[in-house]
Amino acid sequence: MTVKTLATGMAALAAIGAAAAGVTCIASVTAVSPRVQPVVFGAPLPLDPPAPVGVDLPTAYQLTTVLNTLQDPSVSFVSKGYLIEGGIPVPATLADHELQKAAAKGSLPLTFNISNIAPAGPGAATATITATGPHLAPTPEYLTFVDQGGWKLSHDSAMTLIQSVRSSH
Repeated sequence: MTVKTLATGMAALAAIGAAAAGVTCIASVTAVSPRVQPVVFGAPLPLDPPAPVGVDLPTAYQLTTVLNTLQDPSVSFVSKGYLIEGGIPVPATLADHELQKAAAKGSLPLTFNISNIAPAGPGAATATITATGPHLAPTPEYLTFVDQGGWKLSHDSAMTLIQSVRSSH
């Protein structure tokens, strides 16, 4: 339940309670009483809860940049090792071949919607990545990224993506 929903419910409950008690009007504030101004109304509410203090999380833009660079068929995987924890987990030539094959079939580019970015331990974050593409219905994956001088895909998440690509052929 959001704060806005709670505040709206409380105001409605107060109005119903006043009507049930027979209150037909609410007295105006007299000159003796100080004027009270609500300070919470109109304040923007966050869409996602903030990260705990001291925890650095990647932005959706940073994660999208990693994934878009990984899917770019014009750049060899030899040059993409810095985007995956521990480097490319398969031979670069095999990864390049699979990516070129996907591009030739018209399966690229993929579009990524990133949500639910959350801490996953020191220097790590998880996120829900929903990929869509010309031949791919929205497919959510829960991936982990690590901060090692910049955000990169974790080794285990890279293996998950490789397995999902291989099983889709």
